[in-house]
Amino acid sequence: MELVILLFVVLAVACFGQLLTFALCRAATRRDMLEARWREESAGSMGEEGHESA
Repeated sequence: MELVILLFVVLAVACFGQLLTFALCRAATRRDMLEARWREESAGSMGEEGHESA
């Protein structure tokens, strides 16, 4: 009986670790996408400002 409880705890910890890893990777990917979009918008606005001042 103790072995079943131990196995259940180990599996629960492993599942939690997998979910945490997935969540962190998804958040990092989302952050990277937002940073890339911000860089594109910044580059676009810088280019437009350069045309206006010329």
